Amino acid sequence: MSLPYIHAALACERQNTLLEEAQAARQAKAARAHRRAHGARAVHESPFRRLPGRVASAWSRLVTSRPRSSTEAAG
Repeated sequence: MSLPYIHAALACERQNTLLEEAQAARQAKAARAHRRAHGARAVHESPFRRLPGRVASAWSRLVTSRPRSSTEAAG
């Protein structure tokens, strides 16, 4: 048994969901534009990218703990 207003209620709910998603996307886009305009760093950017090359590469080796050569892997 299907009531006639159920389809209308489902359509209305779907429309509201799509409108909320569009609003959230607009807010996220505005926030990104605001961050870019004010020179803020992205959240995913590593602070170690700003370190000099030797320190950054040494730190990444320490963190990842990958051997640099086959001799380090054996010993």
